[in-house]
Amino acid sequence: MRPQPSFPSTRPSWLSEEQKQNLATLRDDWFASVDVPFRELDWSQLVSVAQTAFSDRTLTQDEVAAIATEVIDLVAQAGITRTEARTLVYDLQTIANASRLPKTDDTLIGTTDDDVLVANLGNDTLIGTPTAGVGEIDLLYGGGGRDTFVLGDATSVFYDDGNPLTLGIADYAAIADFNPAQDTIQLHGTADNYTLAAFPISLGIAGTGIYHTPPNSGAPELIGVVVGVNLTDLTTGFTFV
Repeated sequence: MRPQPSFPSTRPSWLSEEQKQNLATLRDDWFASVDVPFRELDWSQLVSVAQTAFSDRTLTQDEVAAIATEVIDLVAQAGITRTEARTLVYDLQTIANASRLPKTDDTLIGTTDDDVLVANLGNDTLIGTPTAGVGEIDLLYGGGGRDTFVLGDATSVFYDDGNPLTLGIADYAAIADFNPAQDTIQLHGTADNYTLAAFPISLGIAGTGIYHTPPNSGAPELIGVVVGVNLTDLTTGFTFV
């Protein structure tokens, strides 16, 4: 028989009313999403990884990544759709934001190679490339807090190879956990230089593509992929420098 998670019969007194409501929302969304009965899921690995990660009351980037991997495995077991999974991710972010776990506001900067940046629970800034990002594909995961994902600065657009004959699928930043209610994507220039649209099916993921159209050119260049989120306008969740 597979091990099952155990829950106390009463909620811990140290939980605030806000956290009690946050946990209740997560519970309701979880049960509304799963196709496989709760008792049939194998929680053992997630429980083990989480216990190890929280044992010293701090979270490292590697520990966050390990927990995320186990959660993804459970999501696959449970038959949860992409939309349902996104709702659960937002629920977990809300719980993390209201927790007593350590929170620092960090700036993570990648290299000139392909990078995976994983932030913690603070209001973090994630910059996948120290230069223009040409030829790079970077994965950015902000975690909890109000995070800023930088796809351009005051002087240049990142991940644009400048070639009007290509769509730009060889260089872009993939934002894994963007939450329009609290996160921001930073772009160079003005909203007139960008469009939001579907991205090539060859990438094998769902979400919204961020395309840059250089002045005096009609050829859009893919510079960002917002995984699992359908964005329709540039007025919410974006800032321009």
